[in-house]
Amino acid sequence: MLQVVHVSPTYFAPESILGGGERFAEELARSMSSQARVRFVSFGPRSARSGEGGSFERHILRNWTARKLIPFSPSLPALLRDADVIHCHQVNYLSTFLSAWLGARRGAKVFVSDLGGGGWTPAYHVDQSRWITGYLFISEYARTKLPTEGPARVIYAGVDTERWSMRDQPTHDGSVVFLGRILSHKGIHHLVEGLPDDVILTVIGSEADPQYLDELRALARGKTVHFRSGLDDEAVRRHLHAAMALVHPTPVDARGDAGVAELFGLAVAEAMACGCPVVASNAASLPEVVGSGAAGILVPPNSPEAIRAAIRTLADDRQVWAARSRAARARVEELFTWPKVVRRCLEAYAELGAEHAINRSRGSRTTGAAGTSAGGSQP
Repeated sequence: MLQVVHVSPTYFAPESILGGGERFAEELARSMSSQARVRFVSFGPRSARSGEGGSFERHILRNWTARKLIPFSPSLPALLRDADVIHCHQVNYLSTFLSAWLGARRGAKVFVSDLGGGGWTPAYHVDQSRWITGYLFISEYARTKLPTEGPARVIYAGVDTERWSMRDQPTHDGSVVFLGRILSHKGIHHLVEGLPDDVILTVIGSEADPQYLDELRALARGKTVHFRSGLDDEAVRRHLHAAMALVHPTPVDARGDAGVAELFGLAVAEAMACGCPVVASNAASLPEVVGSGAAGILVPPNSPEAIRAAIRTLADDRQVWAARSRAARARVEELFTWPKVVRRCLEAYAELGAEHAINRSRGSRTTGAAGTSAGGSQP
């Protein structure tokens, strides 16, 4: 079987980072283990290993630096030694630079998924693209926002449709939910401003910016807004099964640019899998996730009035809501299950690997022809 090593600078855990990028890397690796031998490698405050000898191994290496965003361990080369494919998560990290260099020297195919993060790396001064076979993006939007030199494919991200199951009954309690880290670039203030007075909002996510949270609490005075942090997946799923909608109000700047804050709306896809229609900004990757509108409602960014109107639309007609609930689940099953993401990823490994080999062969022939024409004899 193909031996794939996934290398991520951080992993999904409280002592590392609880982010969508971390969840993507580890869940992709775990899901791929049904079709390949897979090793997931990351870095943390202490070493941990599990699953050795099976089709999926998880290795957390003790980070020898004092900073999460500069991950390094001398144990990394040994875990890359037998790799046919090395899939690095994030571009601008020391772990990616070292993995790409080591992989290329040993003849492995090296792929990179840029998830929008960044730390210190020698790649700021040394071109690492020469060692990279191809780039695998999690949305078309990500592909346009994170330009790279080299062949690329879009594989999207996935949802565990058993964990994020469809609700049992086509009903809701009239509430809306926000799911994600509580940061200003998530646009939660637009949601709170636009929230109808008779609708309950539950904001679920880690309190990443205490000052912004205080601002939201002040903005929410006179409305029914609950802030919940530290919830496990089961508790989050209960909220999504009960809610009328998830609202994802990603903002844009004065130029209409959402930046790299929402390269794939993972919370949106999880809500849709639960049959929870979505009210989302028509910005960043969200139109790709939600689709043409059957699974939810796309609204102009930075518009509390548009959010309010969309919430009212879902509240006023239960039949329309039920149709959107079914469509939300169907879209996830069509595009965003992990088996389908894994299939796209493995196909990209093969296709881009073949293209890379052809290009290298052409380059070698060109170099050889140039040497011969110069009249030099080779030893």
